[in-house]
Formats: sequence, C-alpha cells, structure tokens
Amino acid sequence: MKKILAFALLLTAAITLAACDSRPVLRILNWGEYINDAVVDRFEEEYGYRVIVDVADSNEAFYSKIKSGTTAYDIVIPSDYMIEKMRDENMLIALDYSKLPNRSTVTYQSGVDQIFDSMAETTFTRTGATVDYTDYAVPYFWGTFGIIYNNRVAGLEQALQTHGWGAYFDPSKAPSGVKRGMYDVPQYAYAAAMLYLNQDVNAFSTSLLSQAQTVIAGANFVEWGDDSLKRNVEAGNLDMALVYTGDYLDRLYIQLEEGKTLSQVQALFNIYVPSNTFVFIDAMVIPNTSKNIDRAHEFINFMLDPEVVALNAEVVGYASALVEAYDLIMLNLTSSDEWYRNWAQANQTYYNKNAVLNVAPLTALPSADIDRINTMIDNVRS
Repeated sequence: MKKILAFALLLTAAITLAACDSRPVLRILNWGEYINDAVVDRFEEEYGYRVIVDVADSNEAFYSKIKSGTTAYDIVIPSDYMIEKMRDENMLIALDYSKLPNRSTVTYQSGVDQIFDSMAETTFTRTGATVDYTDYAVPYFWGTFGIIYNNRVAGLEQALQTHGWGAYFDPSKAPSGVKRGMYDVPQYAYAAAMLYLNQDVNAFSTSLLSQAQTVIAGANFVEWGDDSLKRNVEAGNLDMALVYTGDYLDRLYIQLEEGKTLSQVQALFNIYVPSNTFVFIDAMVIPNTSKNIDRAHEFINFMLDPEVVALNAEVVGYASALVEAYDLIMLNLTSSDEWYRNWAQANQTYYNKNAVLNVAPLTALPSADIDRINTMIDNVRS
C-alpha cells in the first residue's frame, strides 16, 4: 500500500511538473531501451525543447500508431521494411537537407549505404518505382542478426561454427538437450528459415512457406520472445536464440560495467553471426502527422553529430551508422578506463567498419504474404 501511495505521489508530481513546463515539445516514438538519457538531456539543454519519448515494441506497432493519427509524433524510428511500407503509403515527409547541415560533414558506414541501395532495389522490383530512401530517412542504428548462445554448454560454440544455421534449426547438429528461442517476429523467423534453406530472405512462395514451417517446427523452440531471449541466454536458462547482434552487446556492456573483461563474458555467453545473415537499419523519419517539422529536423541534425552518436552507442549497444562516430569509439582502445577499452574492443570485434558484408535487409512483403507467414507461425506455436 505504501508503494502504491508513493508511486501515486511520484506520478502526480511528474504530471504537475510537465504541466508547468512551458518549453516547446518534440515527441518521438522509439523502441524501448534505445536512447541514452544523456543524449536527450543534452538536446533539451542545447535547443530548449522538452523531449517526450514514447515506446513501441514492434514495427507493426509503429505503423498502427502513425496510421491511427491519435498522437502526432514528430519523429519515428522504424526499421527498413517498415520505412518502405510507410513511404509506399505516403506516410512520410521528404527531408529538407538544407536543415541538416551535419549530413555533409559525415560519412555513412558502407553497410548502411548497402542497405539503402538494397531497399531501393527491392522497391523497384516490387513496384517499379525508383526511390532514394535517404530522401526520407537518416540512420539511427544498424547491425546484423546473429545467434546468441550459452558458451557454458560444451560443444555448442563448435557446432555453430561448423554448421551455422544448421546447428540452430537442426537438433541433430548441436549438443543434445539444447534449448532454443526465436525472436517473436514472424518475418524474422521466416527469413532465418530461408537462410537455412539457402534461399533469399525475401523470397516467398507456397512451397517455401511449407518448407519454412517444417524447419521452424523441427527446431522445437521453447521460447518466442524479444528482450527476454538475451537475458535468458545470459542467465543460462536458454541455450541459443536469434537476436539482434546489439542485443548481445547490450548484455555485454552491463557485464563489463560489473567488472568482467570481454573474454570473461564471451566465455559465459557469446554471439555467432553467420556469413549469410540478414541485417537491419532503424532510421529517423518524419511522419506526415508531425506538427513540428522544423524541430524534427533539428533533432535529426543533432543526431548526425559523431560525438552524440558515440554517446548514444555507449548505452544502446548497436552499431554506429557514422564512420566518424566509429572512429571516436576506436580511440578508446588505448583508454586507461577498462570499461571504455572493452567497449571499443567489442565494437571492433562485432561491428568492424572494415568487415566485408553481403547484406540482406528484409523488404516490405505484400500484406497477403505477411498474413500467410503470420498464420504459419501461429500454427507452429499452437
């Protein structure tokens, strides 16, 4: 009862403070655990705005919130395929680069450029339209998908290195009794199955759907989750799962803060990124419901400052989209601070800017195909 009362008092105080705050508001829709509070504080101090960050847990939630128009968000940070869908449906405002002067002073990572190129190619194949997605989106974070695994299970690391996706989907190619988890997004599960089948992650047919169902059902996933997957592998309650590489880095950074070294954490749990994997980019876009377009451009321009991007990456754990921010992070390789030194080593290991990538971002499949994938996953899980 005391806790409830205390919470009520805190909530009342927060509402009162917000009501008394006369600063102009910038409203952002973002993922959970996806921005450094220090970045928000710095922006508010420099620009005099009050930033309100709301959270959605899926691209589909981003879409429905913008489509409904209930809240006029100024910036949304969806992933590649949802950016395609939103642009297809005229839900986005074209960026005014005269209001983004920082863009001319920075360089996107090669993988980021490849993702934008791939998005344009898949859109042209799908619709015949020629679209430059940099006209609508500025990268926030990007990265690969991989298989986080419990390195305390004897033979599991070797199985992944030997069989790749086979060790993940085929129980006979991994140590017996291994508990598997899958990210709770049907298109991710389908894409991973396509890679196991040596198919394009964006290919779709009735035959491929049937094959994917067999593969996914055969893996005997014991958990379908999101942030819970990384935590359960870390705790040893799950042995491997498909996650964003940044999910692993998020838990790694926490362990580093607790005093472990990079090698000590890797000995407990690590991530295997197959040579054939898919990638993502989350990017800042301005929805056509925005009432503060100039403010939105100011925030996007702020997020094109390499120092700000590096500061954001300290907490979030995903890959910097800017070469200049990556280079700032690498300066910490010789830092006297052990945490910063390990952080730089982790970025060098898992997000090396010189890595040769064959990227395969997901595309916006037709709604009918997505519905069939969703139904297939429902059938597997039932």
